[in-house]
Amino acid sequence: MRKKTGITAWTLTVMFAAITVFTACQETEPKTDVGLQLWSVRNDMAGDPVATIQQVGKMGYDYVESAGYSDRQIYGMEPEAFKSLVEESGMRYLGAHVGMQIPDSGDWQSLMPWWDKCIAAHKAAGVEYIVQPSMGKAAHESIEGLSMYCDYFNAIGEKCNDAGVRFGFHNHAGEFKELEGEVMYDYMMAHTDPE
Repeated sequence: MRKKTGITAWTLTVMFAAITVFTACQETEPKTDVGLQLWSVRNDMAGDPVATIQQVGKMGYDYVESAGYSDRQIYGMEPEAFKSLVEESGMRYLGAHVGMQIPDSGDWQSLMPWWDKCIAAHKAAGVEYIVQPSMGKAAHESIEGLSMYCDYFNAIGEKCNDAGVRFGFHNHAGEFKELEGEVMYDYMMAHTDPE
């Protein structure tokens, strides 16, 4: 008696049907989810923010992150107007780079009213993230100065959480240097609340 080996025509038909059904259930267009930090086009944003946002949308970006906030306005527009412009251009307004460096006096509490207005404006615009893009000189001179920034960031993070927005810090190469025997970035990770 001869033993059958291999795949039968019926098995191939069932496998082909299963693959066809599986493939048909998947998205036909891949999702790119690529965003643009508008600092990259800051000169264009300074000249004509409306046309720039429209062009960025036409290029196929999925979301933008702003870097132009002042006096409760985003690139000179009310928060809701900027959000509408971004959405009408086919994108999401995901995040914002904003911030205030601690004054030389070290009194970061005096900056909290500014943050309240900033967070409220960006909440109205629908952002998910607010990111401080830099720290002042004090943070790079001593662990004491860096510790002050960690406390400051924790306070801002708490305010952002209360508003339903996440807070972060945009590091640069300088945060990976050693300061008084500690890598600045490691120190920041150990002294800021991840929540």
